[in-house]
Amino acid sequence: MTAITREIARFAVQTHYDALPKAVAHEGVRAFTNFVGCAAGGANEVVCAKMIDIIGDFNGKSDCVVIGSKVKLDALNAALLNSLASASLSFNDTHYQTVIHPTSAVGAALISLATKRNVSGKQLIEAVVLGDELCCRIGNILCTPPAECAVGLSTTGLLGSIGAAIAAGKVMGFNEDQMSTAIGIAANQSMGIREAHASMSSWFTPANAARSGLWAALMAEKGFTCPDTMIEGVKGFAVSFSSNPQMGAATDGLGKKWDLLELAYKPYPCGVVVHPVIDACFEITNKTKFDARDIARVELRVNPLCLQLCNRPQPNIRAQAMVSFQHWTATTLTYKEAGLPQVTEAMVHDAGIAALRAKVQATADDKVGREETYAKVTLNDGRVFEGYCKHAISTPQNPMTDKHIDDKTRLQMELVFDKAKARRVVDECWRVAALADVRGFVESLAA
Repeated sequence: MTAITREIARFAVQTHYDALPKAVAHEGVRAFTNFVGCAAGGANEVVCAKMIDIIGDFNGKSDCVVIGSKVKLDALNAALLNSLASASLSFNDTHYQTVIHPTSAVGAALISLATKRNVSGKQLIEAVVLGDELCCRIGNILCTPPAECAVGLSTTGLLGSIGAAIAAGKVMGFNEDQMSTAIGIAANQSMGIREAHASMSSWFTPANAARSGLWAALMAEKGFTCPDTMIEGVKGFAVSFSSNPQMGAATDGLGKKWDLLELAYKPYPCGVVVHPVIDACFEITNKTKFDARDIARVELRVNPLCLQLCNRPQPNIRAQAMVSFQHWTATTLTYKEAGLPQVTEAMVHDAGIAALRAKVQATADDKVGREETYAKVTLNDGRVFEGYCKHAISTPQNPMTDKHIDDKTRLQMELVFDKAKARRVVDECWRVAALADVRGFVESLAA
């Protein structure tokens, strides 16, 4: 049996910031900056207020920052809240191979630890890099063909806790034994079912992963035991969550090929499989002029995963609209925009948008890539307009630039801070690796 858990743990312990390729270290900064913005942007969402109310009676020592909030919570609950907020607008990052949103859990666990321990900027970024990279690589075991992971399993829930445990263990200075144990304890808490999509419970999945991963590291630090074969064991993580798991996909090229460099940062607040639909619609609206009320029908050809995850022709609430390709098709063709204003409760119940959603037809085609979509709009007068997206914005072939991430983060920051503070915080995110101790920066993230 190949010792996957041990090899992953060894790599996490032995890899340090100064040995990271420049591009990889910078990607860690991009991932962290995007996470902070997403957590700030979601801080005032109803789901966060509900969760704070729920955990109020159970909270421990209130000394950890909740981004964009005046509330402070204990380390585990702060990790839960920050991850919950980062996911609540569907703006969190995505690894296309596994469809995991890694930094929601990883970043949230690190914010809690950075409040309580002396953590340098370099330590923070190396932990982001290793937590994200290694949970994505473990995810490759489940998702690299011919392996298959059931579509109902949330890979963020399965893997996020492992990434958070690795990141926390790195900051806590774990040796190989401790790191291997933390990975195992985290894997033992893996959970998440996609049927929860379009509800608050969907956002709880990465939140629970952050708390579980941090909890796993704290348990390992105190000598709690767990086998060091939890990933590859005959009754372990890989065989439990995948058919025909590809063990080598976790470690092949480890340290030479970085999955982190394929991380996608969402330009639109919706399920990532909807992004190519939006981009194909933008191609149509950018080159033609028409009134959306004159549309007779819209035909889409999409990857099967788009239909499996985001087929909601008549969403009743905002959370459902976020993961409805019909809704985003209708709003994009109508308003020529795809942002938060297009996914308000009022927009969900707009009669014109509802009428256009009903005219959207989609065909699943397994020859169409996850980042690809064909769109055809037919008007009542017979005119036809076609759009095609080969690689959606944010994919590795068409990545978000630093400027894109900067603008996205700043705009979300402005939901909780004044413009001057929002600008300062974003600038500090980009410079975080230069800080000798990030505690002051983390404290500045509170409202």
